[in-house]
Amino acid sequence: MLTIEIIGVLLLLVGLVIYSMVRTMQQRKEAEVPERAERAARILVVDDDPDFVKVTKRILESRGYDVGTASSGAQALKTMRSGSPKPDLVLLDIMMDYITDGLDVSNAIQRDPQLKDIPVIMVTSLTGVKSQEIFPSDQRVAVAGWLSKPVRAHSLLKAVQDSLAGAPEGIPVGVPAVS
Repeated sequence: MLTIEIIGVLLLLVGLVIYSMVRTMQQRKEAEVPERAERAARILVVDDDPDFVKVTKRILESRGYDVGTASSGAQALKTMRSGSPKPDLVLLDIMMDYITDGLDVSNAIQRDPQLKDIPVIMVTSLTGVKSQEIFPSDQRVAVAGWLSKPVRAHSLLKAVQDSLAGAPEGIPVGVPAVS
């Protein structure tokens, strides 16, 4: 009887070791990020969360992107309309100074002939059905993609690369964010 219990414990331990090895391999695969950018595309990160901005900037710069930041929609539009080089892509939080700040900035970018060709990726922590109900379901937002916070490095870099390569626009607001 004792031998059967020992064998059972050993099988359990072997199972745990195998599970741990598989999980480690999955985590390593998730941590892999695409190669460094071929050219130094300029990306504007617009978010009122300084920690998100810091981490996102670090990830993008590690891949060779030139990263600018703004902490509000108004600051982002001012930066883009100034004489400085325009960004190739904007990462835009939805909720900043007010609940639809990012949506309004995205619309302003689309209405501005000097900015309308700049792709926008919306970043949000609003992923639940209740959160999505605050936005008009029939409103179309001309964005290249959606990312949900917390954003994984791999997802961020893939979305950036896809957007710079010309992903389709006009995704409805109610569409769940890319994970």
